[in-house]
Amino acid sequence: MSLDRAKMRTLRVLEVVRHGPQLGSFYLERTFDAEPGQFVNVWVPGLDEKPFSISDLTATRLELSVKAVGRLSTRLLEMRSGDWVGLRGPFGRGFSIQDDSLLVAGGSGLAPVRFLAHRLAERGFAFRLAIGVKTRADLFFSEEYEKHEPMSEDGSVGGTGLVTQRVAQWIGERRPRQICAAGPEPMMLAVRALADRAEVPYELSLERYMKCGFGLCGQCCLDGAGLRVCCEGPVFRREDLEGITELGQPHRMASGRRPPG
Repeated sequence: MSLDRAKMRTLRVLEVVRHGPQLGSFYLERTFDAEPGQFVNVWVPGLDEKPFSISDLTATRLELSVKAVGRLSTRLLEMRSGDWVGLRGPFGRGFSIQDDSLLVAGGSGLAPVRFLAHRLAERGFAFRLAIGVKTRADLFFSEEYEKHEPMSEDGSVGGTGLVTQRVAQWIGERRPRQICAAGPEPMMLAVRALADRAEVPYELSLERYMKCGFGLCGQCCLDGAGLRVCCEGPVFRREDLEGITELGQPHRMASGRRPPG
C-alpha cells in the first residue's frame, strides 16, 4: 500500500444531496483513482473518523453515500458546500470487473454496488442489478433505481419481499458468471448459499469495526483466518471465506469484544 493513502488530506465539501430523511450523498474533489468496493476513512474534526464505501468516482468528483445512523454520519449530511473534512484512502480490495455479473445490494450496500455498476456500464459489460430495502425511505437515489424494480420488505417500492427471492429467480433463469453482493450480512449469507447451490463464483463485501484502515491494528481481523477486512477485504471471494467462523455473528465492538447474541 502506498503511504500516501494513509496520510490525512483535508478537502472542501463541494455539494451535499439529500435522498430522504436519513439518506444523502456528499461530494469531494477527486484526488485519486479507486476500484469499486474500496473505501475511504472520513474524519470530521471534533467528532470521529469512520470508513465509508465509495459510491461513485467521476472524472472530477468523489461521491460518498451515507445513511445517518450516528453522530458522524448525521453531521456529514448536515454539511454545506465549503465545509472541510479529512480523508484517508482508498483502502482495501475491490470487486472484480467481469461481464455478465449479477449485482446484489441490500440497504446501504447499494453504495459500493452503485460504483461497480457504473464501471461495468463504462466497459460495456452486461449485468443485472437486484436491490433490496426494508422500505422506500431506505432507497438511495430513488429516482434512478426505482426503474430497477427493487424489492422492499413492506411493499412500499418495487416488489414485495426479500431481494434474495429475486436473486434465486434470476439465477434459475440464467446462470451469471459471478455474483457480487454488499449489504446486511444475513442477506449476503443467503446469497452465498444460493451461489454455492448453483456453483456460481461470488464476491461479498463485509463490514467490521475498523480503526487504522490499513492493517496495523488488527481490529477488523476475521476469526479463523486472521484476514483483515481493511486489507485482504472488504471484498472477499469464496476461497477467502473458507475457514471463517464468525460470519453471521454480532460484530466485535471498539473494545474488541463480541456482544452476546
